[in-house]
Amino acid sequence: MRRLLLLCITVWLTACGSSGRYAERSYAPEPQAGTGGAMADDGDFPRPVSAGPPRPSPARAQGYASREVQTSKSKSYAGSDRTYQSQPQQQAQTKTGSQQTGEIKGGKTQPAEALVVYMGYLKLRVRRVLEALDAITKATEKAGGYVESMSANVVIVRVPGADFERALAGFAEYGEVLDRRVKALDVTSAFTDLSGRLQVARESRTRLLKLLAEVKEPEERLRILQEVKRLSEQIESLESTLATLRNLVDYFTITIELVPVVAETRTEARRSPFEWVRELKAHIESIEDGRKKVDLTVPPSFVVFDKARSYRAQAADTTTIRAGFVDNEPLGDNAFWAGAVAYEMDARDEESVAMGTAGATQWHVWRNKDVRPRYYLVGVMALDKKLWVIEVFYPTEDAFKRHETAVLKALEGFKVK
Repeated sequence: MRRLLLLCITVWLTACGSSGRYAERSYAPEPQAGTGGAMADDGDFPRPVSAGPPRPSPARAQGYASREVQTSKSKSYAGSDRTYQSQPQQQAQTKTGSQQTGEIKGGKTQPAEALVVYMGYLKLRVRRVLEALDAITKATEKAGGYVESMSANVVIVRVPGADFERALAGFAEYGEVLDRRVKALDVTSAFTDLSGRLQVARESRTRLLKLLAEVKEPEERLRILQEVKRLSEQIESLESTLATLRNLVDYFTITIELVPVVAETRTEARRSPFEWVRELKAHIESIEDGRKKVDLTVPPSFVVFDKARSYRAQAADTTTIRAGFVDNEPLGDNAFWAGAVAYEMDARDEESVAMGTAGATQWHVWRNKDVRPRYYLVGVMALDKKLWVIEVFYPTEDAFKRHETAVLKALEGFKVK
């Protein structure tokens, strides 16, 4: 018993020392029911299993400067005024252990290079939407990327990091650029913290398994097995988050919105009188304030970008959780603002899929009427003079089914610091 107690204390102290300030940043929360997916082993870190042919592992971004360029008066796409510069990377090749992730210093894995996630947005006016979608699809595949989702007049593509600038410039040639935005996020510290926690958890589990082979008392064996189970769940959670992070670093995301030259006739009489409601969009950020006040434990397959200007958590399939606040004017409760959002979505001819409450949040899920629809959750939580708005963008029906349960569970614990 004494030996088990000493070992558990050692494991706890080691884990606390390794997690550091990362434990407060919500990159890798404890596992939750309904989260996670099939994983394929890819060296030290797994990668998500997905349908279709295997995707190559491209070199990461080389020398892109973060910037935000806008050709319209629309609000910022959560860009950053800070410039990030990634280190040059050699051509992709098979690496294992510390060669793949960098050197190990102070118990934490140090990436061999700065890791930066880039996200681009283009709004183009085109003559024919279908022809533009076809051209974008072919150009994406030619660049070694793939189409993540395509719905109505919005297409989201993933391109190898090394081809991000070239692909963005190429897509801009398919129409008149109405809006262009680029966002860069340095995730090096997140990778380092995650890798360090994963290493400690694996080593701790290995020591416990060795101890289990020596212990004979049933009660002591049971306690060891319970601790091994907890560590195994933590390892699975960390591996899932690392896999998401690697995917976002290897393949950058570009969202392209197409506007036809001759727009469809649509009545504007029933649009919402509230500006922030009218500006809500599933695929692009419109509410930015409040990042530092958001307290949300996201599913393990999501990565929280704590250096972003607004709150954003994203999965590898581009399912995105966003949160922020607007002024609660006129002063209303959850029911009032949920009704205001529903009024706007009905005017957009969006189809209601589900509604309910999660904790103090009242939410509603909408689906656009398309052959390959996307799903969009909007939740509201009125707190005195502030109204908190939670948005979840599901790019496909499969993504909605995959994450729905875990996201709603996370929303139950949504709080404001």
